Amino acid sequence: MKERIKVFVTGLVQGVGFRPFVYRLAKELGLKGYVLNSELGVVIEAEGEKEKLHTFLIRLQSEKPPIAKI
Repeated sequence: MKERIKVFVTGLVQGVGFRPFVYRLAKELGLKGYVLNSELGVVIEAEGEKEKLHTFLIRLQSEKPPIAKI
């Protein structure tokens, strides 16, 4: 069963390669959705299996670009 999450990421996440990182991670995990900049940071909406979404959220923090600060 597919689920959908929406994540708002704030901090130093613009201009540091964060969106391409999110795209590659989601693609690797087989997730669908989008990632875009907003005035507050980055907005991510992802859809897929619950376990893969959970993995995505964990890896989003643990594997982020070195210069990014969430």
